[in-house]
Amino acid sequence: MLNYFPQRDQHRLPPHRIPYRANLWALRSLGVRQVLSPCAVGGLRPELGPGTFVVPDQLVDRTTGRPQSFYDDGAVHVPFADPYCPAGRRAVLSQAAAADLTAVDGGTMVVIEGPRFSTRAESRWFAAQGWSLVNMTGHPEAALARELALCFTSIALVTDLDAGVDVGDTVTQEEVYRIFGENTERMRDLVLRTVTALELDRHCPCPNALDGIRLPFELP
Repeated sequence: MLNYFPQRDQHRLPPHRIPYRANLWALRSLGVRQVLSPCAVGGLRPELGPGTFVVPDQLVDRTTGRPQSFYDDGAVHVPFADPYCPAGRRAVLSQAAAADLTAVDGGTMVVIEGPRFSTRAESRWFAAQGWSLVNMTGHPEAALARELALCFTSIALVTDLDAGVDVGDTVTQEEVYRIFGENTERMRDLVLRTVTALELDRHCPCPNALDGIRLPFELP
C-alpha cells in the first residue's frame, strides 16, 4: 500500500518527489504481487462528496516530468488499456458491501502534477471530459505496477469537491486532512478486509502483462 493516509508529521514528500520506481521495485523484490493503494482524491461530480469511497476503473495522466517506466532501454510496450486489476477491484467492492460501506464502482481518476490544487477552470475542464476524480499520486504508480506484472488496485477516498464543482470556498490542505482523519478507520478496515479476501493464486490478466515481451533485464 503505497499511498498511506498522511498525518501532519508524516506528509513530507510532495507528489512529484515520491520514489515511485523504488517503491514498486522493492515490493516486487520482497515477493509482493498484489498492491492495494488507498489515496485521497477530489470529487469532480457533485454526488461524489467528502467521505465517499470510489474504486476507479480508469485513469488519465496529466503529470509532467515524472519517471514513469523501468525500461529506459529497449522497446517495452506493456498493455495498459485497463490500468487496475479486475480481481482486486471485485475484492474491494465485495468487502465494502460486507462491511456495509458504500463504495462507488468505477470512475476515471485524472492524475495531476501537483502539489498545488486545480484552478476552477481546470477542474471544470476535467469534469467536462466525464472524469470523476482528481488525484496527484496515482500515476506513474499504476503504470509501474503493470510493468512489473503486479496487480494494482486503487481505493480512493474523496476528501473534497474540487474547485470547479464547489462554488464556495476553494480546496484547502486543512480540510483534506480533516476528512482524512475522520475516515482513517473506515479505510483501514476496508483495506484489511480486502487483504484477507485476495486469492494467492492470481487468475486475472495482470500476471501475463509481460508475456511475449523481451525485457532488457531480469525481474526479481
